[in-house]
Amino acid sequence: MKTFTPGSSRSVERNISAGLLLGLVVLVVVSGPERLRAQTETSYTPVEPEMLLGPPDSDWLMWRRTYNHWGYSPLDQIDRSNVSTLRLAWAWTMEPGMQETTPLVHDGVMFLPQACDVIEALDARDGTLIWEYRRPRMEVPARLACANRNGALYGNRLYLATHDAHLLALDARTGEVVWERKVADWRMGYHYSGGPQVINGLVVAGMSGCYHINTGCWISAHDAETGEEVWRTYTIPRPGEPGYDTWGELPDELRRGGSAWIAPSYDPELNLIFYGVAVPIQWGAAQRGTGDGDVLFTNSTLALDADTGEIVWYFQHLPNDEWDMDHPFPRLIVETRVTPDPEAVEWVNPDLTPGERRKVVTGVPGKPGVVWTLDAATGEFLWARPTNPQNVIVGVDIEGRKGIANPELKLKEIGEEMFVCPSSLGGINWQATSYSPQTNTLYIPTNSVCMNYTMLDTEPVPSQHHGSGRIQILHAPGSNEQVGLLTAVDVETGRTRWVRQQRAAFGGSTLTTGGGLVFGSDDARRFRAFDAETGEVMWEQILNSTAGGYPVTYMVDGVQYVAIAAGGGQNFRSLTREIRQPPGGSMLFVFRLP
Repeated sequence: MKTFTPGSSRSVERNISAGLLLGLVVLVVVSGPERLRAQTETSYTPVEPEMLLGPPDSDWLMWRRTYNHWGYSPLDQIDRSNVSTLRLAWAWTMEPGMQETTPLVHDGVMFLPQACDVIEALDARDGTLIWEYRRPRMEVPARLACANRNGALYGNRLYLATHDAHLLALDARTGEVVWERKVADWRMGYHYSGGPQVINGLVVAGMSGCYHINTGCWISAHDAETGEEVWRTYTIPRPGEPGYDTWGELPDELRRGGSAWIAPSYDPELNLIFYGVAVPIQWGAAQRGTGDGDVLFTNSTLALDADTGEIVWYFQHLPNDEWDMDHPFPRLIVETRVTPDPEAVEWVNPDLTPGERRKVVTGVPGKPGVVWTLDAATGEFLWARPTNPQNVIVGVDIEGRKGIANPELKLKEIGEEMFVCPSSLGGINWQATSYSPQTNTLYIPTNSVCMNYTMLDTEPVPSQHHGSGRIQILHAPGSNEQVGLLTAVDVETGRTRWVRQQRAAFGGSTLTTGGGLVFGSDDARRFRAFDAETGEVMWEQILNSTAGGYPVTYMVDGVQYVAIAAGGGQNFRSLTREIRQPPGGSMLFVFRLP
């Protein structure tokens, strides 16, 4: 690996013969980025464990800012009274590719992961480049392998999970590689697309790419100092482990899938890590040869002991998936009274005591767009309700700790077509739901889309992650061809506080702030601030491209900034062909008040 630094010898190795002129060039370099880098090396303070548990208001240290995955910042300099004056502070051109990134900010330095493991450290006030790391690109077989959603800060290091299935520790002050650990063989299709979390001194990351001759995926924890593996938990049970028989008589080498491709949440009081697991591969049971088995632990929430990786409890949201209905998305941890309204909530545990205060795992963990609320300590089902049209989940088996799949949608034969809601692009996909403690509300970006799905006669190959079926994306019945939904759901009652429906899809994540705002983006290039109480649009900026990144906010020198990466990410423009834009356009936009 090589760390490239602005102002290094490559910047001045030009056809300059005059010694004086060369001296001038060196002087300019040293007084610019090199000086900034030197300042960073001396002024950057280590990210201590207690800072991860309670980060400074000014910082954004991990994927959704805090272990509970709220996507919330208490900063309130930008609020409902002044957000209408928000303006561009600076912008930065990013690498071409899928930009689903989360900028991290600490001590006035922004760390910007980009497609195919290009990482840049920037002055968070104006975007001046401090250092850059470029990983050599491998032509990995998995088509989504070059998305890089987040890094993690701890001590003086920035931790990354790469497209070629390595974990890296970079010196956050210089970009130099401290250690590198090969976790799996990228030539087999293994890769990371979601980033790590640092928990109790361990770098925890979930593996993706279990689509081919390899068998299953796993979650592993590595010593933050050395990269040595401490524990590993497979997301598809091994022989003798609970759940092994849910795959029927299928040989071990044909049990595929179970990627864990989104960073986990963590509760320090329970010492539990909450990880979401994706679909089995191939998509259809008839293709897999798994019969009517549940195929654990696909489409499940896993609660893992943070010290050992042991599965403490699980809940399977969609057993025996047939339609690529991934469930690896954020699990939010909230303490709340639990009083589900039976008129608003489709499924409620009849043994629940209304009004009881609980610590819950909630959010929209899967593509069907269903809010699931579980007891964080035990995994007990509390309540669930959809937020967008869906017909794949028809009930909850409370005792069996699982959702109930729609038996009428089971695909029995190759070539059979079925109408399924949502589409395999999801009511929601990788984009993240946020929560505000001011309103005790989830802010959920979903979409009204369905599909005609046909199971194909295929054999898994490394490039065929999305090759198990033929998909025709359709508008959902009754949607009036309005695709985008932004729904505010009360965490205590499950009621809809407000909902915005629009033609353009909501393809981006949401961010909540102490200023009473919800930020979100859509396919029409709009980046907006909504009133968290009412859903009213308070501010809007048209960007150059769809904003596929996770929005963040931070403060430097007493100034609050809001940042969003545009270019790439999920979109539904095949249903809204009048919404046009050029491809690419990878750009970071950063806003502030005048």
